Amino acid sequence: MSVSVLREKVRYTYEDYLLLPEDGKRYQIIEGEIYLVPAPAPWHQDIARKLVILLNEFVERYKLGRVFFAPCDVILSEEDIVQPDIFFISKEREHIITEMNIQGVPDLV
Repeated sequence: MSVSVLREKVRYTYEDYLLLPEDGKRYQIIEGEIYLVPAPAPWHQDIARKLVILLNEFVERYKLGRVFFAPCDVILSEEDIVQPDIFFISKEREHIITEMNIQGVPDLV
């Protein structure tokens, strides 16, 4: 007779995320699972920098909202915490910006 043991899958939350080591690595939690995000390649950083500059100039010129870039925590749910490379939050939705993180879905990622 074979015995199967089913273990309940551990689902991580924002509370667990806050306990992760501050070791310079980037972590995200997606659907309750922790992922280590590898450092971006230099060409990726170069393109991201150019996009942030262009987007930020446009957003500031027309007073549309705010542009952010990683690392910055975006809390989509208790089990979904991400750090998008670049994201925009409109002036109308700036209430989702808190002192510690972003509480909700950005307007553009």
